[in-house]
Amino acid sequence: MKFTLWSVWHILYILSPFVLFSVIYLCTRKASEKTKRIVGIVMGALSLVVIIARNVDIYVREGMGVEVIPFQVCHIGSIIVGLALIFKKKWLLLTAFCFNMMPGFLSIVFADSLVNYATLWAIRPQAYIWGHLLIVVGALYGIFVYKSDFNRKDLIYSLGFVVIMLVVAVFSNNAFRLWFGWTPNYFYIYHYDGTPLAFLYNATPTSVYGWFSINWLYTLTLIAVFGLVYAGLYFLAKAINIKNKKREA
Repeated sequence: MKFTLWSVWHILYILSPFVLFSVIYLCTRKASEKTKRIVGIVMGALSLVVIIARNVDIYVREGMGVEVIPFQVCHIGSIIVGLALIFKKKWLLLTAFCFNMMPGFLSIVFADSLVNYATLWAIRPQAYIWGHLLIVVGALYGIFVYKSDFNRKDLIYSLGFVVIMLVVAVFSNNAFRLWFGWTPNYFYIYHYDGTPLAFLYNATPTSVYGWFSINWLYTLTLIAVFGLVYAGLYFLAKAINIKNKKREA
C-alpha cells in the first residue's frame, strides 16, 4: 500500500487521534482510577515499544546514524509520552501536552516522510503512523483523564527540560556533522523540506563560527513559535484543571 498526501486515507489519519482519544475517553470516563492508570501505562508502554522497534530496525538495516539516536522532537516525544503515562509525572505530562503534542500532530498533517516508503506494511512507516498517533492521544490522555494539577514547579521543570534539550540539539547538529559527517536536523534547527518555516531558513543567512553554524533569525523565530504554542497550551491545561476542580467540588 502506497501512501498519498491528502488522500482519503491521509484525511482519516489526520482525524484518527481525535477519534481514538474520544473512544478511550468515553470508555474510561466513569472507570476507576486504577483502570485509568492501567490504560495509561499500556499506552505509555506502546509508545516506548514503537520508538525502540523503529530504531532497532534502522540500526540493523543501516547501522549507527542520525535516525538511530532518538533526538528529533517527535522521537523524544514518544519517550516523554511513554514515561509520563507510565510514571504519571506531572512535569512530563505537561511537557508532552505543551511541547510534543503539536509537532506530533503536524507530523500527521504534513506526513511527507510516509510518501517515500514503497509500502506502509513495514516497521518504519508503521512506527511513524503509530508513534505520532500515540504522542497526540497520550498527551491528551494525560490532561483530560489523569487530570493532573500542575503548579509552578512543574512548569519550571518542564521548561528547563525543553531548554536543555534545545541547547543539546543545536550543538549535536553541529558536532555530528563535524565528527561523523552526518546531516542531523534535531529540533528542526536546520533546513528540512516540508516544514512550515523552511522558506525563512532559505531567505536568511547562516552564521558560521569555525565548526559551529546557526541561522539565528530562523532559529529564534522557531523558538518564538514553539514558545507561543507552549504558553497557549499551558494556559489551556490550567483552564482544564480549574474546570475539573469545579466539577469535583
